[in-house]
Amino acid sequence: MRILIALSFLIAYRTSFLQENLPESKNQYTFSLVNGLNRNATKVDYGELSPENALSVVHGFNFHYTRILNPKFSFATGLGFGFLPVNIKVKSFENYLGTDVFGSGFYGRSYFNPLFRLEALGAYHQKINEKVELKYCLGAGLFYYGGSKYSSRSGYQDIVVQSIEIYDIDVKFDDKLKPFLSLGAEVTKKLKNKDLLLLKLSYDHSFLNAYNGTYSIYDGNSTGQYFNRGSFLNVSIGYVITGNKKLNRIKELQTLNHVDPKKAKKLLRKENRFIDPKSSFLNISGGTGFGGTKVHTDPNGSLENYAYPTFLPRISFEKGIKNNIYWEIGMHSQLFYDVTKFTIARYSSSGSGVFYAVQLSGGGLYRWVLKNNYNVINIHTGLSIGFHGARNDKNGIHSWGSGGMNGTINGNPVVYDYSSVSSVKSNVLTSLYLGLSKDFRIVNNFYFTLNYRQQVGLYKVYESTYNYSGLSVPTTIGAKTKITGSSKDFQFGFKIKLK
Repeated sequence: MRILIALSFLIAYRTSFLQENLPESKNQYTFSLVNGLNRNATKVDYGELSPENALSVVHGFNFHYTRILNPKFSFATGLGFGFLPVNIKVKSFENYLGTDVFGSGFYGRSYFNPLFRLEALGAYHQKINEKVELKYCLGAGLFYYGGSKYSSRSGYQDIVVQSIEIYDIDVKFDDKLKPFLSLGAEVTKKLKNKDLLLLKLSYDHSFLNAYNGTYSIYDGNSTGQYFNRGSFLNVSIGYVITGNKKLNRIKELQTLNHVDPKKAKKLLRKENRFIDPKSSFLNISGGTGFGGTKVHTDPNGSLENYAYPTFLPRISFEKGIKNNIYWEIGMHSQLFYDVTKFTIARYSSSGSGVFYAVQLSGGGLYRWVLKNNYNVINIHTGLSIGFHGARNDKNGIHSWGSGGMNGTINGNPVVYDYSSVSSVKSNVLTSLYLGLSKDFRIVNNFYFTLNYRQQVGLYKVYESTYNYSGLSVPTTIGAKTKITGSSKDFQFGFKIKLK
């Protein structure tokens, strides 16, 4: 009995010692979204009027590496990317209409120029409680806007006067680095996984203008300088990867299993790779789909299969059953092109988008997992059913087409003409699919995923009939191509483990 009590006391003491003496990482990685306020400026050279000093919203993304020097001080370096708007706003004046008359909001009337930033920051840390910390930041850096030029002119037709100018503005982003000073304060909150959520308020003061230019408004009644000082008031929200949970767990595994740090890291990798066989995932991805047009009747072989790439967004859900087998359901949308491609014209093709299909899919997924919990690859298979709204006219025809070529390829003459008539055969697409995907764990239950999917349509949903002739092709009547819903899809995205 005494031995059991002693063992219980020893285990409790050891656990308490581990919790009180866990190390903290000195390296942090911050990803943040930035929304800043910026205002252009003007200086009148002639006349009394000028465009408004319009307030703009600047969107950006920043990454910082931070080194914790001691509990009170840290040093960080960072990179950022965003867009600086040239926001043109002119008020109506007497008989002159302003930009507001045309109904263009901020995003409609602005030109967005890329913005890059490089900076170094020092910070003083003030601990509020065990979970919340306040930081005061001072830094300096460089902005870069490229060397682009932007010109914008606007006017309207009057019944009496032929043309009335509202404004004529020309600006130039010179190809120079712009130094700036940054002041800010941020608050961080520690999460259960030892990482941090960040909220930051900062001001960037630039010592050189972001751009310089000129303006003329109201038929030249007023002229002057149009520029932007390049200073910003920013609000940032971010996620800070501290690595503390990983470091703490390595120390725990090292102590509890009596192993060296290298072996403890291997144990942690195996532990992190483990996925409960009954877990569930939400997958949001996007990429490119090649929905192909296939030749199915062409006795002279002048036409060939071809596909145009289109943007393909997808959302799907996976739920584990057992033994690394999952069921999955999903939805994606895709624009399908009817493409005309002659074999003689190697680098030439033509096509038009004929319908936009929304597709629902369901099937199974197998995760190939090794003994060390490493997920080699995922194999998908299932059925997809899609719907589109294209319609034929009363004569059963969806569209007409014609074209050809009269030129040379590699010095050889290429001459042919064609005409086509197309029709919708079905508004429902049914396809089988087979796919491969690979997941890369970023942090905790958050994954980056790559996937390829081959979709095979089971019947034709759209058909085109061709007549063609010419010097380079034999005369042919009744060649046919079809769209079945077959597609080759390449995508990447993010996957969240829900359970």
